Amino acid sequence: MRETTKNRILCLLFGGFLLVMGALFLFAPKEDFSPREKRYLAEAPRAELSEILSGRFGRQAESWAADQLPGRNFFLNLSAEADRWENLQVTKEIYRGKSGRLYESPAAYDEAVIRRNMAALNAFAETVAQPVDLALVPSAGFWMAEDIPGLADPYEDEAIVESAYGLAAPGIRPLNLIKSFREQPEKETLYYRTDHHWTSRGAYTAYRGYMETKGRACPMPEDYRVETVEGFYGTTYARACFWNLPAESLELWDSGGTYTVRFSERDGEYTGLFFLERLQEADKYPVWLDGNHPLVTITNHDPAAQGKLLVIRDSYANCLGCFLADSYAQVTLVDLRYYKQPVSELCKEEGFDDILFLYSVGNFMRDSNIVWLQ
Repeated sequence: MRETTKNRILCLLFGGFLLVMGALFLFAPKEDFSPREKRYLAEAPRAELSEILSGRFGRQAESWAADQLPGRNFFLNLSAEADRWENLQVTKEIYRGKSGRLYESPAAYDEAVIRRNMAALNAFAETVAQPVDLALVPSAGFWMAEDIPGLADPYEDEAIVESAYGLAAPGIRPLNLIKSFREQPEKETLYYRTDHHWTSRGAYTAYRGYMETKGRACPMPEDYRVETVEGFYGTTYARACFWNLPAESLELWDSGGTYTVRFSERDGEYTGLFFLERLQEADKYPVWLDGNHPLVTITNHDPAAQGKLLVIRDSYANCLGCFLADSYAQVTLVDLRYYKQPVSELCKEEGFDDILFLYSVGNFMRDSNIVWLQ
């Protein structure tokens, strides 16, 4: 009798849970955007005959239902925490360190990919017939590996960098950012806790190291006016779903210069390097140069600024580009993911004094667009 009563209670509880969840799903307001995940949610499926027959309706309905699940943020966080309780090192390709910092999983060492990308870069340097500076940025996980003990798949950033630099043709000039970073006393300040990018201090360290290779002076940290912005959550936070982690701050280093910024896909010019309206959005990182664009041109109106620099880059150069603009009269940033014209033709038109190829190690190993560099 007791067992029967227990089973009835469990059935009632389970049925009640399904009834409540079903009612919430039907009547709760639907969301279009997830601020924590920094992405737009799936749209409601279209009940059209062609969609149903093709199978797209079922797939779209599944994605939409998953994105509109009542209490979805709670269940996402519960899933991430459950992975930790099971002693899994990685959740959704994001590692959580002992300190609570989040790291992208390691980029796999692949000799074929390294050779393919370096062959494209070597050929580009030969085409433009001028030296090309090469800088591969180590990942936060490599830099803070002691925060993630017992890694099954270690970070091989240094081996990747050494292999790539070893394949550089005479026209390529490697920049050792790992050495520059190791000279910094507080390495935990070089990368964010909830984002895979380097901080302003990390970008400044790379900027200063690059200027030293050019034999050029650059502003010192104390020459900048630093504005601290609170409430920043980055991409690793959005992907890992550890919603209980505290927010962090980002810093805007302002040298006080006068700049204009132009984008290849927009008309007109913009004044200043920081797009402060982006700080009101869920993703604050595009505050630097408005995020990713095919081609960005920064003009420094200080008569003391000298030379024209081309940066073939990934998103790490959004922040770095603001520092480089302090030294060059013009900085042009090209993102191969979106810019589909021959970069060598751009070099002929602009006559750049310096060319810098800057990629994070992870993007260098994963980005398939590098082979189209020409």
